[in-house]
Amino acid sequence: MYPWHAKLASWAEGTGLHIDALGLVTLLGAEEMDRSIGRLVPSLYLDFLPLLGAFVVAGNRFTEKKSGFALYNISEGIMTTELAGWFSRWLQGQELHRVRSVVNWEVDDRPPRWSSFLIGLLLISVPAHGSLIALTVLAADWWGFANVMAMIISVIVRYIQVAQNQAGIDENLKEAQEEAQRYNYRQKLEIYEAAMARHEELRQKGTVSEDTKLPVEPKDPYAIAKVIVITGDSKAVTIAAPRYLVKHAFTASPQVPKHVLYTACQWIGWAAFAVHVISIGMAGLYTQIFSVVIILVATVLTAHKVGCEDSRLWPPLRGKLGHGVDEDLGYSCWVSSRLKATLSSYPASYANWSGMHPERKLPSVQEKDEPRAVSRWGRRNPTDIESSTSKPEVSPRIPESRQDLYAWLDLTAQEDSHLNFWGLIPHNQEWKNLYLEKKAKHRRRMSGCC
Repeated sequence: MYPWHAKLASWAEGTGLHIDALGLVTLLGAEEMDRSIGRLVPSLYLDFLPLLGAFVVAGNRFTEKKSGFALYNISEGIMTTELAGWFSRWLQGQELHRVRSVVNWEVDDRPPRWSSFLIGLLLISVPAHGSLIALTVLAADWWGFANVMAMIISVIVRYIQVAQNQAGIDENLKEAQEEAQRYNYRQKLEIYEAAMARHEELRQKGTVSEDTKLPVEPKDPYAIAKVIVITGDSKAVTIAAPRYLVKHAFTASPQVPKHVLYTACQWIGWAAFAVHVISIGMAGLYTQIFSVVIILVATVLTAHKVGCEDSRLWPPLRGKLGHGVDEDLGYSCWVSSRLKATLSSYPASYANWSGMHPERKLPSVQEKDEPRAVSRWGRRNPTDIESSTSKPEVSPRIPESRQDLYAWLDLTAQEDSHLNFWGLIPHNQEWKNLYLEKKAKHRRRMSGCC
């Protein structure tokens, strides 16, 4: 027996402390870890540390779809409440404005993340777990040793399951791109234009009957769709993404490429969780304290997104210290190796309509509006620092409403009809008149007329 074993044992008995480790690892932090892990954004420092709520990963709860969200694809006239689990959790994890937030999604190749392995694994995880292993072995605390091994296994299981879900998103993106290529938009557009020319020729000859159907205009799958998502706390978020991406990325759950490996990891995760629950309660007090400190610190930091690309921990602190951080300035983060999100916002000044010149003639809801490109939506890009600083300061207390958002989207008459059908536009003529006035003012503002 090691000489320090008796000293540690007597110290533990002398303190009279007792840790309810069973309740700690099974009850605390489950909801926070479900939201944090499920959004699939890795942390530079904490990916290889144990967390509370390991059963959330073993039970695959972090991938389940959440209620309370609604996606409105205004360009396609499609509405659904079935959002992918990772997408709803990702939205929950962001600091969103009431209506001004804009998320631009794109498909690209992420650079290698060697820094995550060097910092998270070698500099943080290995010393933390190595210290625990050394402590339990030198103190002959074999229950504590089993507890440490269970913690390490739970980390490996979590890493594999998250990586498999990210790979599933990449598979969905690959299928979506292949489907978009098979669509052959240019060929369909030529066929449509020829069919419209024939139809017009027959119409001029007076040989078109009432049963004759008009050709359906094809839609470019690579064109940017106008999409808004209503979150569980009633925030409206603008989504800017190619048409093919909306259906396959945000509503379809990731299909893991290695299902057998994923299932095996779930079983191993449950076994490791059972060993962890039992062994931490039987381990020595010193092992319990060390284990709980590591798990709690890692859990709290993970819940606050420390080390994540979408972390907003430092900008608010800098703002409180008087460094003048612009809250409208955006940031980017990778969800998988190919899917990248850039979150920005419409400038707060866009909600100020008092300085605009009144429109002489209000357009009718039925008239044909020219569609506007996404680049003219007026959202602020993360690199647009010069233009953001040149704008006059506007009081942040200006009220924002969804009516403002609809005006910023610059919807066509058909897209307005979609909002009417979904009940997003009130059946109130005064509201509609104000909305049309704001839309006309916003068009003038974007064209530089005022």
